[in-house]
Amino acid sequence: MKPDLETPEGRAAYRAELRRVARGWRWPGLAIVALAAVGFVWASRLHRPLFASKLGLATVAAMVVGWTLVIVGITLRTRYHARRMQGWPGD
Repeated sequence: MKPDLETPEGRAAYRAELRRVARGWRWPGLAIVALAAVGFVWASRLHRPLFASKLGLATVAAMVVGWTLVIVGITLRTRYHARRMQGWPGD
C-alpha cells in the first residue's frame, strides 16, 4: 500500500518511517567516520606521511569502512522508498 502523502500527518509519518529504515547501517557508519576524522587529526600531529604510520593506515581503513556502511544504508533506504512508492507491501 502506498504511503499517504496528501496530508501533513501522512507525510510526517512516512518521513519517520524512512528515518527508521537502515538506521543500523547509517548511524554506525557515521560514528566510524567521525572517529576516523579524529584519527586523521591525531595522525597529522605526528608530522609523518599518512601511510607511514599504523594510525594513519587505521584511519584510512576506518574511513573506507564507515563510508561503505553509510552508502549501503542510503542504498537500502532508497530501494525501500522505491518499493513503497510502487505500492509494496500489501498490493
